Order: sequence, then C-alpha cells, then structure tokens
Amino acid sequence: MILENQKSEVKIYPTNLIKQKETTTKLAIILPGAGYTSQGPLLHFSSGHYFNQGFDVLQVNYRFGEAELNPFDAEGFNKNVIHTLEEALKERHYDQYVFIAKSIGTIALPKIIKLQDYKNASAVWLTPLLHRDDVYQAMLQTENNSLCIIGDKDFCYREERFTNLESHSAFKTLLIADGDHSLEDKENVLGSIDMLKHVIDNIIEF
Repeated sequence: MILENQKSEVKIYPTNLIKQKETTTKLAIILPGAGYTSQGPLLHFSSGHYFNQGFDVLQVNYRFGEAELNPFDAEGFNKNVIHTLEEALKERHYDQYVFIAKSIGTIALPKIIKLQDYKNASAVWLTPLLHRDDVYQAMLQTENNSLCIIGDKDFCYREERFTNLESHSAFKTLLIADGDHSLEDKENVLGSIDMLKHVIDNIIEF
C-alpha cells in the first residue's frame, strides 16, 4: 500500500536531453513509471516518434527503491519533477510541448500542465493511476489535448472512470484488451508486440 506521509528535500532527478541537429522550439518530455524506465519499449518508441517529428526529447530518469515507494511522498515527488524541469530547461526556450507520462508519472503531470509554460501542452497518459482520486479528478478537469491509453487487465483500470474519460471532450482514449500495467500480455509474446504497435500507432495519430 502506497502512503503519502513521508516528506523529503527537493532534489533534481537525472535527465537525458536528446537534441535535434538544428535548434527547435518543440519539446517532448518523458515521465516514466517507477519501474518502467525511459528505455522501456512504450517510451523508447514514443521518444523516437517525437524526435522524428522534429522535437527535442527530455527524459526524466527518476528511480525509486522500495523504501521510497513505501511510503511514497506524492507531494515531494511533484516538487522534485517540477524542480528538475526548471533546472533542465532554464537556458532553453520552447513554445510547443508534449508530455508522455507513464504510471507514476501521471501523478506529477496534472501539477505540471497547470504551470504557465505548459498550459497549452498536449499530454499522453500511459497507464494512468485511475484508482487514485487525485489523478482521476485531475484528468476530468484538464482542458489540455490528451490521449489516455490503458489495459483492461491493468490493476489501475477502473471501468466507470475510463468510461467517463471517453466522454471528456479533451480526451481521446484507447483500451487495450488483455493489456496489463506494462501494456503487455505476459502469456502471449506476439500479442504483446501487437499491443505495442497498436499503442504507438495511436500515439503517432495523436
């Protein structure tokens, strides 16, 4: 069970900035999961797509140990991510942003897109933590152009909440049959590859 009573000092997470050869004003920001890194296939190919579309790509590479996850300090995490972005981008100038947030990254995403710099950003919510009221309510309230992708075998999936998002004017949605929290079917390797292709196709179309 994840709790939120642990406080921590603000810190900067490691980042990796993949830059275009020519200066660009477009940036894709990757917020990975707690155990699903930027090198995971969903985020690796998302990064590749946006890079091919002329975006610089900033990957935020936080890693958590068991002691940091139990209990988990969501407020501190949000502050750390925002502080990391401020430091990584303080000498860079972009006017178009897209966020690709996976799992625990969707906890920080609502706080970020409320900031002035990111108020017009697009957002891809990969396996969002729909079981968390804060994440769900933030998704309902957002006006940012958004894409939500989750599997029906994901422990975070809530059918009623997903249905409500389907009717949200800001959201496009995709429900992956038999997809778990990694958007895979651990008993079907080829099926998992098909899921990955389906997800990336939708991100490209988005």
